[in-house]
Amino acid sequence: MIVRPRQTRQYSGEIRSNRSASEVFPLMCPVREREWVPGWDPLMVWSNVGRIETDCVFTTQEPGGLATWYVLASDPDQGQLELLKTLPEQLVTRIRIGVSPAPGGCVIQLNYLYTAIGPRGQSQLDRLDQGFWQEFLQRWERALNRYFDSQQRTA
Repeated sequence: MIVRPRQTRQYSGEIRSNRSASEVFPLMCPVREREWVPGWDPLMVWSNVGRIETDCVFTTQEPGGLATWYVLASDPDQGQLELLKTLPEQLVTRIRIGVSPAPGGCVIQLNYLYTAIGPRGQSQLDRLDQGFWQEFLQRWERALNRYFDSQQRTA
């Protein structure tokens, strides 16, 4: 057995939306994300209900290869979601998303813990700096705003 020190990057941030938590949380789903995330296209989704649920599994094609995502917990009533994403021999990412009511809409709390599990993963960690994280949050916020703006125009 080989034991090595864990190499990780952890980031947390908030996004605010003028929409209610009950409108936003259902969009945190591999199927529904296709509606608002540019380029999002899961290859396969294994789900008994056709949307995100605890023990749902899905795959995506990433620049680094095929990623497998596992939903550890999904609690729509509490607005909580926890996933584990694996890129073999590269990265394991634990993702926690919370969507909660706030004055004028809701707050989306994002928590990502990236762990390298190989040399390519360590190289990827080196690129996951604070600038990357801030751009990531901004892309999420812009995509959600675009989605809801387009919904308003068609209503």
